[in-house]
Amino acid sequence: KISKFFAYTIFFLLALMYFIPKVSLYYFVEHEIKKYAIVIDNEKAVDNGFSLSLYNATINVKGIPSATIKEANFKQFIIYNTSTFKDIKLSSVAASMIPTDIDTINIKYSIFNPLYITADAIGGFGEAEVSFSLTDLALHLDLKPSKKMLSSHRATLRNLKKSKDGGYSYDKTIKL
Repeated sequence: KISKFFAYTIFFLLALMYFIPKVSLYYFVEHEIKKYAIVIDNEKAVDNGFSLSLYNATINVKGIPSATIKEANFKQFIIYNTSTFKDIKLSSVAASMIPTDIDTINIKYSIFNPLYITADAIGGFGEAEVSFSLTDLALHLDLKPSKKMLSSHRATLRNLKKSKDGGYSYDKTIKL
């Protein structure tokens, strides 16, 4: 009887995740972030059963075009959630600080490590690993800069702490 209970529970949860209106939830979130002057335009949202995909999204912050994302994929499961962003182009405003091309960003959250959100990114800046603590709102970044970042964006690297292995790190606590 216990195995039957677990089987029904798992089936119910999987059916709930599959049939939840992901596109409607996305548009609700999009409406809510407009309050913070963040607008996502020109995107095509596609429900893929257990995931939601966005294509060709343009992000504007306070009316300024900030980035374009060719593809985004959101997989929200109960115990493990991932968001993947591919082929991101930042606006030319950011070009003085970092290279504007980002190949991929992977953001992960798991109930096995519920106090942290982790991410890794690869782009013109090099490779970055990020962790964000939900308890003390602390951000930690480890960067292995690319040759382009080392040669063209030294001013940005001066704001980061150089580590012994040749990489850079950055720590910031957000105060509410």
